[in-house]
Amino acid sequence: MRGDPGMIGAMMQRLYGSSDLFPDDVVNAYHAYQSVNYVTSHDGFTLWDLLTYETKRNTANGHDNSDGPADISWNSGFEGEDGAPPDVIALRKRQAKNLLCLLFLANGTPMLRAGDEFLQTQGGNNNPYNQDNETSWLDWNRLESHADVFRFARLMIAFRKAHPSLCRSRFWREDVRWHGTGPAVDLSDDSRSLAFSLSGASQGDDDLYVMVNAYSEPLPFTIPDGAASEWLRIVDTGCLSPDDFRESPHAVPLTSARYVVGPRSVVVLQRPRRG
Repeated sequence: MRGDPGMIGAMMQRLYGSSDLFPDDVVNAYHAYQSVNYVTSHDGFTLWDLLTYETKRNTANGHDNSDGPADISWNSGFEGEDGAPPDVIALRKRQAKNLLCLLFLANGTPMLRAGDEFLQTQGGNNNPYNQDNETSWLDWNRLESHADVFRFARLMIAFRKAHPSLCRSRFWREDVRWHGTGPAVDLSDDSRSLAFSLSGASQGDDDLYVMVNAYSEPLPFTIPDGAASEWLRIVDTGCLSPDDFRESPHAVPLTSARYVVGPRSVVVLQRPRRG
């Protein structure tokens, strides 16, 4: 989601359920749910801090800021929270929704760090093991100040639970097809886009189509299957709340097979099953 080069293949592998670590073959016969998927945990930055700090702030721990992991974070163009410009805050929130979205779309068992659903912060401390104070306590005031992200997280959890295609026992196998902005996925180092279609028929579920744009500019994607009017837009993280997640029956029908996904955004489409 930072837009690093050469990451599309790795993203596909993780969304699929990490069959490189849990082989889906006759000898091993692992299940997708044996892969635990997460963005952040109790060790390291919170989700918000992952998008707010490029440098850990662990001085209070008493180890000259030498403790704590070397997190792969990105401050979205401004270090810290105090004084961050509105456009940086907006980007961080969009990136938080992107990561929540992909976490709950991935096959496997999702793990969500407590407080990430309302953008909990530890002030950049990524190892507050000895901070039994405001640094590590959950700040429930952020539930109100970041109600839009909390709403998005709640709806993504409900969406996952409503679609057995996403959390099936086995891997997606022949039910998934990978795309880019066009029919074929672009695995080059310069690629910042990925799409996949997930057939739900084998699970008695709707079809899903997911488009991911990790580029800093908008990208046009083409829906490969069916008429545009068959598809409903459920998620577009490039939109502000409540348009970022349109609950049924307020989902938006497509009028064109071409969909422009905004910079650093994720879009989820749903095609209701027939019969």
